[in-house]
Amino acid sequence: MVVNSKELSSLFSLFDVNGDGFITSKELEQVFASMTDILANDEMLLLNNLMQNNGLVSRDEFLEWAQKQPELGPYQLLRDIFKLIDTDGSGSLSSAEFSTLMSLFDADKMTDAFQALFDSLDVDKNGEINTAEFLALLQQASSLDISLLDLKLLKKKLVQISSSLTLDKISLLEVDCDLGAGKPGAGAGIEMLKEAIKKQHDLRSTCEQIMVDINDTSSLARASKIQADIVTPYARHIEVITQVMKDAAMLVCNSLENDTFPLVLAGDHSTAASTIAGIRRAHPEKNLGVIWIDAHADIHSPFTTPSGNMHGMPLAIASGHDNQSEAINDIDSLTRQLWDELKGLHGLSSPAINLDNLIYVGVRDTEPAENITLSRYDIPIVTTNDVRQEGPVAAANRCLSYLSDVDLIYVSFDVDCLDSTICKGTGTPVPGGLWAHEAILLLRTLLSDQRVCCWEICEINPHLDELNTLAEVSLGIFRAGIDVLSDRYSNC
Repeated sequence: MVVNSKELSSLFSLFDVNGDGFITSKELEQVFASMTDILANDEMLLLNNLMQNNGLVSRDEFLEWAQKQPELGPYQLLRDIFKLIDTDGSGSLSSAEFSTLMSLFDADKMTDAFQALFDSLDVDKNGEINTAEFLALLQQASSLDISLLDLKLLKKKLVQISSSLTLDKISLLEVDCDLGAGKPGAGAGIEMLKEAIKKQHDLRSTCEQIMVDINDTSSLARASKIQADIVTPYARHIEVITQVMKDAAMLVCNSLENDTFPLVLAGDHSTAASTIAGIRRAHPEKNLGVIWIDAHADIHSPFTTPSGNMHGMPLAIASGHDNQSEAINDIDSLTRQLWDELKGLHGLSSPAINLDNLIYVGVRDTEPAENITLSRYDIPIVTTNDVRQEGPVAAANRCLSYLSDVDLIYVSFDVDCLDSTICKGTGTPVPGGLWAHEAILLLRTLLSDQRVCCWEICEINPHLDELNTLAEVSLGIFRAGIDVLSDRYSNC
């Protein structure tokens, strides 16, 4: 297993405390005490001798020395991996724990070698592998065709798995509000989809097996009547939407705190900000990523919106992004007050999401202020053409790879991501969108990732679905998602 200079540069940086490009004897002493898990005693002695001979050790000298220590790079990686798979903290790996590790490699590559490898590492033949025995993988690596890159990818995958949530079942949450859209009717999409599910006996049976009570009215957030005397033109109906979002955030938070996966059926997309707030409220210590599947960027604020429709604002709420440098509106005091409340709905001083942890799929209808935000923060968009050229599975994996450093992922699916020829039944259909089979493959791949802790589907408007095409497509998409979630939760 060859160690290259790039792979060892980070180790040099640990010793180069002041960052001047050299390691001094004082820096060496400071760091040695904390490096026992990375450097063997013999390696420490050799590095100390190098220091004695040279006085200072430059980066090039360190890398030249490190190249002669073939176990240096993988050594700490293996220790980290050992700790991650030693799930019971016993200090040794059982056959089951080791089997879990091997399953993360190429199955065809590792299946035949598993038992022989376990037996060869288990030197004392006690049926378990201790730390020292596990480190012997370094000697086995070449015969198993395991590279240093394999180990690094394995560690990343194990970290992702360990940071994901242990959820038992699914909670079906309803957020009945369409006041954020320009056209009413999306709230009725929730009931339409539920009725369609009931008529599909196999789908209904699956839902009943993996969900908590799907008729539980306590899992509902609903908009109250509009107060005609309140006018907020740059965030229409914000006073009612704020209350709905408070209720919805609590539903999502409670679901996660009760160890269930929140599957959110929503009216318009405005309330997705409350879904994000609920996730962060339940797990403030976790780093949350968002995959936003939509025709629109939904990152306007009351300061920049040309329409005042709040279904175009959820990501601005979640990211705390007012975008006042592009303001075209002078908003009233009530809107400003409630807008600030919504940005703090998750209960933390920092925004609910970092824009670095956001990736779009299917976005194709944006406005100037949004374009400036997308460019300024370099927010990636996986376009419809990308999905066609790469394939839906590869496109989904690109999203997951982009979010490789997050702990949890929220997938938000607005049906207007679909092409307008099959998506008339939504408030803002846009040509050039995904076909149903592409959306299904995309979602199946995304929802299979253990870090995905919430899925939301929204903007189904049966009042506009004259040919009933969106109803059928939405049911197919819901079924595909349930199939994946069933695999994740049916044995819980």
